[in-house]
Amino acid sequence: MAGPGAQTSPYNRRVIAFAALGSLTYGYGASVIGSTIGQPGWYDFFALPQTGQPGYEQITTPVIATANGLLSAGAAVACLALTVTGDLYGRVRNLQAGCLLGILGGALQGGAASLAMFQAGRFIMGLCIGIMVTVTPMYLSEISSPLSRGWLVGHHAIFLVFGYMLSAWIGYGVYFAPNRSFGWRFPLAFQVVPPLVLLLGSPSLPFSPRWLMSKSRNDEAWAIIRRLRESPDDPDDVVAKEEFSQIQEQLKLDHQKLAPWGGNPWKAIFLKKSYRKRMIIGFLTQWGAEFGGPLIINNYAVILYQGLGQTGSMPLLLSAVWLTTAGVIYNPGGAWLHDKVNSRRWMFMTGFIGITIVTSCLAAMIACFAGTDNKAGNAMGVVFMFLYLTFQGTFCDTTMYTYISEIFPTEIRSIGMGWSLFGQFAATIILLQTAPLGFAAVGWKYFLLIICWSAVFVPIIYFYFPETAQLSLEEIEKQFGDEVAVPVRHGQVDQDSTGPEEIHKGAYEG
Repeated sequence: MAGPGAQTSPYNRRVIAFAALGSLTYGYGASVIGSTIGQPGWYDFFALPQTGQPGYEQITTPVIATANGLLSAGAAVACLALTVTGDLYGRVRNLQAGCLLGILGGALQGGAASLAMFQAGRFIMGLCIGIMVTVTPMYLSEISSPLSRGWLVGHHAIFLVFGYMLSAWIGYGVYFAPNRSFGWRFPLAFQVVPPLVLLLGSPSLPFSPRWLMSKSRNDEAWAIIRRLRESPDDPDDVVAKEEFSQIQEQLKLDHQKLAPWGGNPWKAIFLKKSYRKRMIIGFLTQWGAEFGGPLIINNYAVILYQGLGQTGSMPLLLSAVWLTTAGVIYNPGGAWLHDKVNSRRWMFMTGFIGITIVTSCLAAMIACFAGTDNKAGNAMGVVFMFLYLTFQGTFCDTTMYTYISEIFPTEIRSIGMGWSLFGQFAATIILLQTAPLGFAAVGWKYFLLIICWSAVFVPIIYFYFPETAQLSLEEIEKQFGDEVAVPVRHGQVDQDSTGPEEIHKGAYEG
């Protein structure tokens, strides 16, 4: 009998780590604006009033809002496109397309000769991150074992926040550069590095076995699954045989489920109740997570710290330290907890309960002490910004991507993932476009949006979201009332069961 250790090979771990560069690309590209707006040279080059100067709210605030809005709009467009291209071209080919867009978008921003050129680069970079944030967790999920999927798919959120952290530290470092142009151009130009590295190494990435089998490329799929699950403790590849067999049988069953709709998954997502529920939950997961406020606090951290009495380079330093705690402690801790706590639902609910409490305290500190000389009150506001990450990073950031990568069956996974992440960027378009205007108009009251939504979202998760932890992607179907073709026994297939030569030539073509 093969043990759980046979489920994830060193090769599998290397593939996971390298593919997660797509997540780092998203994290860096999404958050680099946070350090850009802390660079005096950026304001000087585009002739924009800085914080506290006349015209800041009328001129600069709309420019910053547009930069974030265009990034989110580009990402939303890419997510919708992936509902088609995800299955048509596969996960790896879409990652490569995202890399090309990221290189172009970063180059346009770093080399911007005008504000229009800068904003065009933001939109193209948005297309890149929409692809990366959708395809990467989907790909990681499809090559991971159910026994370690929380940790492995959690690499998406870990690398994502590494991108946040990297942009913050680079932004802080170049703040002191004597060349003010270098101070804002270099962080933006650095956006091309992660996608360039990923693009150059992408030919070594294996295709998703589930995608290959859905295209009747079973020989290739078997070779990849065998390598992903190989272990000295499993010389007969029992775990790989079990996984291959289950995927094969489930694909056949799923094709039968689509028969009433002429084999058309687009009809099925509207007319089949269990698919419809998945689409609603996927959208709510990402929409709800963003309305918890992570990008508001991240992208406008410099503005928030300035409001709490921090000046000069200190807002950039605090932002970098804030994101470092997420990258080193909270997101890795959350990814590790997923395979220990054994409940995606309770991780998510715990996070939003904490966000409700901590954001309420942060809003109170801003309401009472922002703009005053009360050092203790302003310091407590900074503390609550850090405490926010304890809950958001540990319990929400890893959960949101892991959960949506699990709930969709293979035949609608690309459609479901694209739609779910569209929900995320639809939310960010609203939030990032309105946040700087809201802070200027109503101050701390803007946080009531986060507080009220977080409080409402907890019972929605409790009553409506099914559990997915520790189940194979195929077994999760029963949580939505669908039939499972082959129950998983996690390596307990008989040693004399069908061998790989018979399996990969199996009766059912995926």
